[in-house]
Amino acid sequence: MSAPRLTYEEAIARLVALDVARWGESERAASERMRRRNSPTIGLALNSLAHHDVDAIDAEMAAQAEELLTDADWRSLRSGG
Repeated sequence: MSAPRLTYEEAIARLVALDVARWGESERAASERMRRRNSPTIGLALNSLAHHDVDAIDAEMAAQAEELLTDADWRSLRSGG
């Protein structure tokens, strides 16, 4: 059974929480701006979250992200975005 899909806001919040855990509370606002700029769609946000820890990629979340990635998202990823 697959886990429920996160919303865009939930995915961004989780990414920001990971950054804050690493860099500290003072970086929360900057992290949120960066995450929204670099992951403007749900597919990109889920993809970033799934691959946040390269040594422990969340395969289920990565599959969910793939379902939602648009052609523009794929172009962005292929160009290093």
